[in-house]
Amino acid sequence: MASSSSVPETTMKEAPAYEIRGRTMSLEEWELNVQTANLVDFISLAFHGCELRRYYEAQDLMAYFNILNGPTYKNLVMHLWVRAQVYDRKAAQLEMDEKVLIYPTLAGKTREEMGLEPFTCTKIS
Repeated sequence: MASSSSVPETTMKEAPAYEIRGRTMSLEEWELNVQTANLVDFISLAFHGCELRRYYEAQDLMAYFNILNGPTYKNLVMHLWVRAQVYDRKAAQLEMDEKVLIYPTLAGKTREEMGLEPFTCTKIS
């Protein structure tokens, strides 16, 4: 019998919500030095003639800055960074160089002509 439920069926083809990733750094977590500071220091900005606090107070945004300047969970930061993948200009160039080594006819061509995604910015995942 067919069900009259309005809940759609889930499929097994959906992507997982998270990815378990191995270490990408040769450093151990305890070897990292996490430096914490106030991301937005309104006192220092005011001292240097840039009084922004009253604008953010008028918009009721100070709670947001309190969250930003709140506690830093150093263990979580270290755990993230030893598993992070950074795709920057150097990695993009290395990707192009490897492609040219495999297919020498691609020498001198652009990333798009090589079938690669264009490099737009550094990505950390």
